[in-house]
Amino acid sequence: MRVTRIAVVLMVAVAMTAGVAEASWYDDYEAGLTAVRKGDWKTAADRMTKAIAGNPNENNKARTYGAIFINYHPYYYRGAANLNLGRYEQAIADLEKTTGPGPENLGSIDMLIQMAKTRAEQASASAPPVPEPQPVRPPTPVPQPVAPVPQPTGPVIDPALRGRAQGAVQQARARLQAAQDRDASGTQQYQRALQQFTDANTRFATAKSNDDLNAVIAMADNAALIADSAVAPQPTIAATRPNAATATVLADSSRRVRVALESYFRGDFDEAASQFSRLARDMPTNAWIWAFLGASQYSQYAFEADEQYRTQALDAFKKARQYGKWGRDGLPSKYFSRRIRRAFQESAG
Repeated sequence: MRVTRIAVVLMVAVAMTAGVAEASWYDDYEAGLTAVRKGDWKTAADRMTKAIAGNPNENNKARTYGAIFINYHPYYYRGAANLNLGRYEQAIADLEKTTGPGPENLGSIDMLIQMAKTRAEQASASAPPVPEPQPVRPPTPVPQPVAPVPQPTGPVIDPALRGRAQGAVQQARARLQAAQDRDASGTQQYQRALQQFTDANTRFATAKSNDDLNAVIAMADNAALIADSAVAPQPTIAATRPNAATATVLADSSRRVRVALESYFRGDFDEAASQFSRLARDMPTNAWIWAFLGASQYSQYAFEADEQYRTQALDAFKKARQYGKWGRDGLPSKYFSRRIRRAFQESAG
C-alpha cells in the first residue's frame, strides 16, 4: 500500500513538470512583451527566440492552456528587437516571416523592413575599408615602456534625458502609424517624417552624450509634427449652389468635428474624448461621432489601464452600432487600428 501511494505521488509530480514544460513558450513570449514595453531589446530578442523554439507558428489565437488564447507573433517582436540592436539582416529575416504585430503595435511590417534596409545600407556605407595586407618586415626593437597618460573620463549621460528621448521616438512612431491609418503614407510629408524618424532612431541607438540625446528629441519631435501634417488627398467637391449652401449650414459642426479629429489623429486622446463627448450630445444619432468617441476612450484605457475608460468605450461602440451601418469587418482600417477594431467587435457581445 505504501509503495502504491509513492508511485501515485511520483506520477502527479511528473505530470505537473510536463505541464510546466509545455507552458514555457508562452511564458517566454509574455516576458519578451514586457521587455519590449521597457525598451529592453536584448532581453526581448532572447525571450522571443526561446518562445519560437517552443512554438514557431504565429497565430492570432494561439492556444496556451485550457481555453486561453493569445495573439502570438514572436517573429515580429524579435525583428523589432534585432532592428534596435543593430542586427539588420536578422531583423529583415524575422520581419519577412511574421504575419503581423501582436498586442503591442510598433509599426507596420513594411515600415520596419524599410527602416532595417535603410540602416543596413547606411552601416555598409560607413564601414571602414578593409586594409590591404602589409609586407612582412623584420622585427623592430621593443621600445621601453612609457608611463600611461591619464585618459579623460567619457561623458556622463543623464538617464532622465535618455528616457525623454526614448519617449519622443515612440511618440513619433505613433504619429507615423496614425498617418498610415488615414491613408497619408503616399504624401511628401509622410516620407519626410519617416526619414526624420529613421535618423532619430538611428542616432538614439548610437547616442554617446547628452547632446546626442537632445538631437534625438529634436528630430523625433520634428518627425511627429511633419507626420501630423500628412493628410490623404481629399476628393474635389463640385462648386454647386447646394454644396455651397451645405458648407454654410454645417460650417460650425464641420469645424468642431475637424478639431476633434485632429486631436485624435495626433494622439491627444484625452482632448479628443472630451471634444467627441460634446459632439455626441449635439449629434446623438451620428454613428461616426460615437465610433471616434469610443476609439478615443479605448486609447485612454490602453495608455492608463483604467477600466473606467474601457467601459465608456464599449458603451460608445454600442451606440455606434445602434446608429451606424457597418460591414462584416466593423470599423474601417484606414481610420482605426486593429486593437480598436477588436474592441468594437467585442462590444457586439
